[in-house]
Amino acid sequence: MALVKQCSRVLARTSRNFYSRALLPTISRWNRGEGSNETRYNYSYGLVGLLGAAVCSVGAALNDGQISADELELGHAHLPWEHKEWNKSYDHKALRRGFQVYKEVCQACHSMQYFYWRMHVDVTHTKEEVKEMAAEYMYPGLDDDGNRIERPGDIQDFMPAPYDNEIKARLANNGAEPPDLTLINIAREGNEDYLFSLLTGYEDVPPGQAEPSEGQAYNPYFHGYYIGMAQQLYNESVEYEDGTIPYQSQIAKDVIQYLAWVANPWMDESKLYGMKAVSSAAIMTLCAYIVMRTRKGAVRARQLHFAAPGHSKSIAKNGNVSNFSKYKEVDDSIAKMTKK
Repeated sequence: MALVKQCSRVLARTSRNFYSRALLPTISRWNRGEGSNETRYNYSYGLVGLLGAAVCSVGAALNDGQISADELELGHAHLPWEHKEWNKSYDHKALRRGFQVYKEVCQACHSMQYFYWRMHVDVTHTKEEVKEMAAEYMYPGLDDDGNRIERPGDIQDFMPAPYDNEIKARLANNGAEPPDLTLINIAREGNEDYLFSLLTGYEDVPPGQAEPSEGQAYNPYFHGYYIGMAQQLYNESVEYEDGTIPYQSQIAKDVIQYLAWVANPWMDESKLYGMKAVSSAAIMTLCAYIVMRTRKGAVRARQLHFAAPGHSKSIAKNGNVSNFSKYKEVDDSIAKMTKK
């Protein structure tokens, strides 16, 4: 890809120099002003555009047949996620199931250390359930004397990380550090579509492809095809509390919707405020239109009469008529004033 970009840059520079020094006098008409030695060009813009299109076509043809390592991944599908519609919200039952999948499958390797326990209250679980889950983990703290201790978790704490630091995480995963999942949905191009394709797209190595090294798996949706995470989701790999049939696609859908909520937990409120703003603007627009049609007509039909000094009473008697030529006295007075 770098070679193609450099070649395109050289081609553009060469064509620009050739055009300005050699081809320009050919396609232009030389005009010399009278009484001056100034030389002017009369450019033919049609030929300029034609030459530019030819250069762009050549560059596109050179770039079209090239394959780089950045393109070694399969394009993900585009799926109809209901919560992405403007008038839809998150499915809270799916969010609860997604948290269960994260806790039972993903939490062993992936952290979510930028997300509070309290964010789950009244969304996926009740406050008592969240307190109970947070208390299962130990967090570093201080006692009354300032000594370091281990205390049970609280809903005000961040969700725990499976490893103490990056080095331990890499040692436990063959040198690959599992990414934090707090913002994984918006950190990857394709968002939910990419994550769903990645989690459900594991395949056997096709003929002609190199075998993955130890600790890797083949996934055509991953950048470079070889991913350091083995397939984690299978049919019935999770037993849902609400009795939902745990197909692989259902498990992937639930955990991805949960990760989407974690990345943007204020989406429902934002949509609600947007609907209120649009509704208020529509009502105000309707009121303004009604006022314009009912009140502005009287303002636009209003007549302004200018009375000459000493003749205001005669104008007031016939205020509905704005043609001053009907009043000879007024016309004479105005004529006298203008003569002076």
